[in-house]
Amino acid sequence: MRKPATAMPPRPGSAHTVSTIQPGNAPTGIAGQSNGQVDQSLLIFLDPKCMAYRPDATSLARLFTIARAEGVSLAANECYRPFTLQAIARNNNCAAGNCACAGPPGHSMHGWGEAVDLRDDNGSVNTFTSPTYKWLVQSAARFGWNHPGWAVPGGSPCPEPWHWEWVGDGGIIGGSPVRADVVSLVPTHSGKGYRIVTGLEAVSSHGDAGPGMGANAGLSRLIVAGAADPSGDGYWLAAADGTVSALGGAPSLGSLPSSGTAGSGPTIAAMAVTPSGKGYWLVSTDGKVFAFGDAPSLSAPAGTAGYFMGAASTSSGKGLWLAASNGKVVNLGDAAACGPAAPTSTDPIVAIASTPTGNGCWLSSANGHVTAFGDAAALGPSGDIPSVPAEPVVSMSSTPSGHGYWLVTAGGDVYAFGDAGYFGNG
Repeated sequence: MRKPATAMPPRPGSAHTVSTIQPGNAPTGIAGQSNGQVDQSLLIFLDPKCMAYRPDATSLARLFTIARAEGVSLAANECYRPFTLQAIARNNNCAAGNCACAGPPGHSMHGWGEAVDLRDDNGSVNTFTSPTYKWLVQSAARFGWNHPGWAVPGGSPCPEPWHWEWVGDGGIIGGSPVRADVVSLVPTHSGKGYRIVTGLEAVSSHGDAGPGMGANAGLSRLIVAGAADPSGDGYWLAAADGTVSALGGAPSLGSLPSSGTAGSGPTIAAMAVTPSGKGYWLVSTDGKVFAFGDAPSLSAPAGTAGYFMGAASTSSGKGLWLAASNGKVVNLGDAAACGPAAPTSTDPIVAIASTPTGNGCWLSSANGHVTAFGDAAALGPSGDIPSVPAEPVVSMSSTPSGHGYWLVTAGGDVYAFGDAGYFGNG
């Protein structure tokens, strides 16, 4: 086996010479739009309480995913705030004698959909000493989210631990961008190419992968997973609400029915395809499995707990592995035992890939530490990303031979190991 190819050409302009995460930085706003009156086509729902500007929604979704994977129940209380609601907030604060705590309508960063007020299940984001706030201070910058100077203690009459702003595009200071929009790497059936997919359904093709579809301006929920059609050059993309797009000749096999309200149904986290290419499963973050086409109906045992991040099919198409962030792997159908891994509290498991035989699997952590089980090739320390990547790993795929794999980060950086070829970043 050849030495794993872990080195990547530097991404032009990616050196973070000027950090965008600074107290004095702020969102740039949206060219051609008015604060609080943004064209709705430029926004996208993350959940019932959050409609965000599309370019920052992908990184906010990844921030939420990693937080929950690490046991922090982070969610949004408010994102985009229309002009009328800004006026109401201003009037209410002034009536309470706190005019300084709400700016004039048309001046809020919420009015661009580039700010979020956060919450958690414990209500602890409201204090600067809470574990959730401390987690944000340590982790939010990785996704381009900044705590502005006025929101920290002593920065203004009304500090807000829950208020964070997106400056991933560099913000008003023109800092080095922070990208966190990639969700999946989908290999071609030959293993000589792949497609890299973003949460907004932009697809870049590499190696022998045919042209990918462009960004879908009408997308109502973010893409969270992708999978290749093993019988051809097609592929599927799955959104958080269970809507599946069949592209490049892949057959349309169905989607989850619409719940009618963003975030009210299951939140899909992963997708796995049967070897025939005539079926697939969608897996939700709480471990529910939804079968389509020739994929058999499979269910996790009652009482199965965990925050599920990945799924992989067995070689027969009659079994499925579900990988949780805590390293637990649930084997369904004819899937043999695989795992568990032993992640740390700050480096959860985020992806799983299976061998062609169905007798082994790999688990990858957010920082690129890979553990092999069964007949999966154990590449040792050289099978891990050599240093903590700028953005976390989001997807893992094995080669057709089972002697290698690819990892891709939220920033689109690709790491190829074993006999996996490197065909460029996304």
